[in-house]
This record gives sequence, C-alpha cells and structure tokens, in this order.
Amino acid sequence: MFDGRVGFVSKLSRLVGGLCLVLVVSLGLVTPGQASGVASSGAPAAAKPKPSTWEAFSGPYFNDPHLAKGHFQIERRVIKTIDNAPKGSSIRIAIYSFDRLPVAHALVAAHRRGVQVQMLLNDHWETPAMKVVRAEIGKNRNKGSFIYKCKQSCRGAANEFNNLHSKFYLFSQAGKSEDVIAVGSANMTRNAAIHQWNDLYFTDGDHELFRQFVSLFKDMSKDYDTRQEPLVFCGIPTNGSTCDDSVDKHTAVAFPRVARPKDDLVVQMLNRIQCLTPDPVTGKVKRTRLALSMHTMRGNRGNYLAEAIRQKWVQGCDVRVTFGLIGYHTKGIIAAPTKRGRIPLRSTGMDYNLDDNFDLNNDGIDDLILDYYSHQKYFIIQGTYNGVPDTNMVITGSVNWSSLSTANDEVWFTVRGAVVAKKYLRNFDYQWNNTRNTRNAYTTTYANFRVRRTVRQPDGTMRTVWRTVRRPVTTVERDHYLKGPYWEAD
Repeated sequence: MFDGRVGFVSKLSRLVGGLCLVLVVSLGLVTPGQASGVASSGAPAAAKPKPSTWEAFSGPYFNDPHLAKGHFQIERRVIKTIDNAPKGSSIRIAIYSFDRLPVAHALVAAHRRGVQVQMLLNDHWETPAMKVVRAEIGKNRNKGSFIYKCKQSCRGAANEFNNLHSKFYLFSQAGKSEDVIAVGSANMTRNAAIHQWNDLYFTDGDHELFRQFVSLFKDMSKDYDTRQEPLVFCGIPTNGSTCDDSVDKHTAVAFPRVARPKDDLVVQMLNRIQCLTPDPVTGKVKRTRLALSMHTMRGNRGNYLAEAIRQKWVQGCDVRVTFGLIGYHTKGIIAAPTKRGRIPLRSTGMDYNLDDNFDLNNDGIDDLILDYYSHQKYFIIQGTYNGVPDTNMVITGSVNWSSLSTANDEVWFTVRGAVVAKKYLRNFDYQWNNTRNTRNAYTTTYANFRVRRTVRQPDGTMRTVWRTVRRPVTTVERDHYLKGPYWEAD
C-alpha cells in the first residue's frame, strides 16, 4: 500500500514536470535540446566543447639569426602546437638543450588541463625552464608525466663523450590533427633562436610512423648503460617489407650506429646518388644537384665524409656545401682541387659582433668563437637516387658529420617530395646568396673593428681607449678549440 502511493506520487510529479517543461519551451525560455537535458537530469545540460578547427603545421620551418623577426619562428610553432594539445592527449619531447621559459610555461599549462607531458633531456645543463617543468610534473619515469635527463646518452654507452643529441617532438593530438611529429636540428634554447640557423620539419597523420617514434622515446626513457642497436623505421614500408628511402615518404634511423668509411650511413647514401643521367629521349645529360648545410664536420669521420662529398663533385654532381665549423684537416680535404676546380664552399660561421670579453689573453685575438653559425644538418638531393630519376629528397635531423655523432642518441630523418625539397632549397639559397649570412670559405675575409677598452692608469685611475682590431669573419677551427658563450658543443 505504501509503495503504491509512492508510485502514484512519482507519476504525478513527472506528469506535472512534463507539462511545465512544455510550457517553458513554448515560451521560448529554453531550446528543445536544452529541455532534453533538464528533463533527463533535473539540471541544465553542460554545453559540449566545440571541436577544434586548428590544424598542425606541415612541412619545414626555419629561423633567421640575423633578423629579429626571424628569431623565434620555430619556437612559436612548437608553443602553438603545445597550446592546441587537448585534455587526454600526450606530448613527448626529446632534445639536447632546453632553457626557454615560454615553452616551459606552455607545457605546465598543458599538463594542468589534462595533457600527459614527458621530456627527455641531455645531462649537461640545469636551467630555470627545467626547474619550472620539474616542479609541475616531477622526474619519475614510472608516472604518466615526467622530465628526465639521460645519463651520458639514453641508448648509448654511458661515458663522458656520449649525449642525448636527438631533437624530436611528438603530439598525439593538436587541434584536429592527430599524431604530429616534428624532427630537425632545433633545441628549445635562446641560443638556438638568435645565434643559430635551425630547421624543424612537421608532419602528421602517419599513425604507424608516430607509433614507432613513441616506441623509440619509450626505449630512450629506459636510459641504458650499454650501447643499443640502431633502429630503422618508416611507418608502413611501401614495398611491404623493408624501409627504402628512395620510395618511402619518410624513413628514420635512430642512433647510436657504429660507422666506418664503408658502412657509414652518409657514405651509403652518397653511393646511391648518380651524378649524370642521360635523358632517354633527348640524350641530354642531367646533373644531380646536391646542397649540404652542415653544423660541423670534424675528426676522422669528418675527413672521410669530406672526401666522399668531394667525390660527388668530381663525378659531375652540382654540389654546394655550407658549414658552421669545420676542422682544419677536414677543410683541406673537402677543398682539395679537382679537374672541375674546387667544390663550392661557404661558411655560415660569423664572428663580427663584439663580445664584452672577447680578448681573454690580451693578444688581440677574439677568443669567443662564433656569433652566428648554422646548427642545421640537412642535405638536399635533386636528381637520380638509387636509380630513380627526378628524385627530390631531404635528409634532416640531428646527425653531424663528425666522429662523436655515431655514438650519440641521434635521429636521421629522410623526406621525399618536390615541395619539401624546394622549401629547404629556398632556405639554403637565402643563406648562400646573401653575404650577410655566409662568406666564401676559400678566402679569409677580415674586417676592421673599433674596440673600446677600459685601461687602468699608473695612478690607479681608469681610462677608456679605442683601438682598431682586424679579425677573420669566417671560421676554420683547429681541432681543440675554446668554446664561446654562443657555441653549443652539439
């Protein structure tokens, strides 16, 4: 009897509530959709978030250290991508250096809105930006979010020479874009933005390639003490079995990778290039065009790679090379005369802004190396590659043409496509054709500078004096060089 009364009252209540709801809708006080929410829960339904229309960046982006408007071109795009990572998504970043507080604050904000944030860094540095992120997410790799410094590289042998030197950024979602990958030469540092030439290539939507990069990141986070085997991946191979950079859109090789002159990845790549290709119809010979923008070429590996690229010039390829820093012996090898003349060679290493303490030894020589230099490690191929004519391909990533690179955590990344190659070539030509950006590496160009010095007089007073100093603005360094404040040993 009691249950029957309750049921009757409940039905009567629902009937009255329904009639009231109809009256409210008819008066236009709520929409039918809102009324549905009221009827089902007794409270207004929460508005659903609008789906994002923002799309991730695509293709390569570059900074220009010589122009203020070009300083943070790459960083701004990384921050914008972080800002568009929604709740429930993940961000994974593996870079050598990190000191940018704007990036740190963007990562903290992402974590607070429910984004998983993981960072792997090299262990050579401690910065306020790292502390900001660490205070938010901690460094425990067993948790969903963390910031961690690999000890003397992640997948390499633990010794004083090895580093985490990769530079890649992974976003499971950014706006409406999924599985965003960014790879190149760019660290998140002020130095990278205002003193270095850098590149960062964005792509998205290749779910298998993204999964493979995440797998690499997770393996790096184990922080091995012993050298691991290199990893090769390309998403889903075009031929169904093995990765092939002559047909696959993207390929990646994760170092460390033992290299000798015969099996070096660079040598193998150069051996696949055919310099002269007769046109089957006209018989006219096409020259393959090559452009190398390399941060540093040094040591024994730099020497044999310099000889390998010089041989492509000998074989008839149109070759141009720019460098940030080159070893003395390496310069002699790449610059050796041939029957075609010397290989076109320019330096991006510029040392013409006065440093406050430039003359450490008071000998009139600037001891602080470079104010501007290329930190890029890209190579453009336009021609016949592995028997495929009219190939357009770019190799980018973190791998320098130097001996230490092979034992580091590095990423070698290839991209096929005429549009991408043209964008990289536009960046290369901008540096090559502008004397503000590069200098002829075969001539030691000097410039005069009026330098102000403060000198202590015999009576103890200080007096300002001026003197004229001449110094080179292109750099060929001896093998053991003194590091300056703008030079990253990476």
